[in-house]
Amino acid sequence: MKIKMLVIFLINLIILTGCFGYRDMDKALFCTAIIIDVDENENVLLYTELFHSYRSKKDNSETGTRIIFTSKGKNLFEAIRDQNKSTSYKINYEQNKIIIFTTRAAQYGIDNFIDYLNRDQELLLRQYLLIFEGDPRSLIQLKVRQEEFVGLFIYDLVRNEITKNFADIYQIYEYLNDRYVGNSTSVIAMIKLKDETLQEDLVIEGSGIIKDGKMIDKMEAKDSATHSALVGNESVKIISVPHPYHKESRIILEILDSNLTTNLSYEDNEIILEKNFDLKVTLAETQEHLRFYDSNARGKIEKLASKEFEKMCMETFEKYKEKGIDLFRIEEMFSRKYPNIKIKNPIRITNLKLNVNVHLEGSTDVLSYRE
Repeated sequence: MKIKMLVIFLINLIILTGCFGYRDMDKALFCTAIIIDVDENENVLLYTELFHSYRSKKDNSETGTRIIFTSKGKNLFEAIRDQNKSTSYKINYEQNKIIIFTTRAAQYGIDNFIDYLNRDQELLLRQYLLIFEGDPRSLIQLKVRQEEFVGLFIYDLVRNEITKNFADIYQIYEYLNDRYVGNSTSVIAMIKLKDETLQEDLVIEGSGIIKDGKMIDKMEAKDSATHSALVGNESVKIISVPHPYHKESRIILEILDSNLTTNLSYEDNEIILEKNFDLKVTLAETQEHLRFYDSNARGKIEKLASKEFEKMCMETFEKYKEKGIDLFRIEEMFSRKYPNIKIKNPIRITNLKLNVNVHLEGSTDVLSYRE
């Protein structure tokens, strides 16, 4: 029995190797963010934010520092290899969570880089993809009050529940799936430096439309929210409607819950995309007095909200139907339901039919607002 236990112990000792002290950690550079850009000659410009951990001899504590590296290569592999040539220790990418493409790199083509990002064993498929609108040097040098490391700040930002409801947040594996589904169109959230603020800060605003691996258009924040709602991601959270008794004033409704069912049918060379929304909303703000127990007022607000939500969705759909860009997975749904019928770019013959049911909720203890 003792021999068996000894054999098991030795096997575990060999297999379960790791860092037994600070020496191994001190010789590691951990990547926290990767920014990919291209120059006018289509050379890859790579910016990497790193964390270097080391043991402080003064107070015998663990500390670390932020390091920025830049490099250039004919492709991403060459740029990364060139970067490793100028470091004292090998860069570790296993902890990296954020990969950012500049607008120029996205227009050049994300697919020019995705093979390496997918193939390399250290770069995980759970990394988030974003597009940065601006000079990458301003981003990599950004000093955020909330977090020393820009990569860690952006990682927390995209995982924030509120942020996720207003943006098209993609991870690598989701983008890879979209490349082989339907018409290979993806919508990836864009970040930019905030305008007119007292201190430098980042904001997620709008999305980049990726078709066949290249960014072909930018979607504004309003369209990005309604697009996400139409594909079932519940991104529309606010509906602004006229006050039923004071037309010059507005009422703000907050969407608490949204249920969507979708049906697609094809007849006489026409595709009908039917979207049925059940929205549960609550009163967020009113600019004028409103008696909440007034059933007529509540009914009018629900009708106004239904019309406004339908208007928002139809405007976004018609805008991209006119451009011939299928952002709504019509080709994917059509090919599954009608596998024997082949139609090129089916959004051209698709009409959207919306059924929006809004239910305004409120506390029975609250009879009026702004009295």
